[in-house]
Parts: sequence; C-alpha cells; structure tokens
Amino acid sequence: MDKDKTHSKTVFSIDKQKFEVETDHLSVRQLLELAQEDPAQTTLALKKGNDLQKYTDLAENISLKDGMKFVILHNEPTTVS
Repeated sequence: MDKDKTHSKTVFSIDKQKFEVETDHLSVRQLLELAQEDPAQTTLALKKGNDLQKYTDLAENISLKDGMKFVILHNEPTTVS
C-alpha cells in the first residue's frame, strides 16, 4: 500500500508566497486567510497564462494542484496620500 498518496502535499503560491498543504481542496475563504488577507476586502484569482480566473464565492472549494499561482486583488481602491 502506498502511504504517500494519502498524505501527499500540494504546493502552490499566493502573491509569490509559497504554501504547502496536506489537502487537495480548500475554500476561497481558507486560501485568503492562509495568505493573511481579509476576505471582505480582497478577491482571490488564479493566474492562467495571461488570464485571471476570479473566485467571488468565498464558500467555493478549489481543487488544488501543484504549481498553481494565485494572486490577491484588492477590492477597495488604494488611496494615494
């Protein structure tokens, strides 16, 4: 029996910060919280080549795969002082 299959780690990045988890599914909210971002103020997006796939439903579960690249989009315009 192959024990590595049950506890395999998935490596992905959020805003170039690397994360390693022992699950293959996380919700949008969990991913934002993992990146220490406020789910009320930010949107998670998956970078696919030159395209961005935005996740607006915080309860949506994402199937994680090694090498996925997520970015954080800030919903509020940043003020310039």
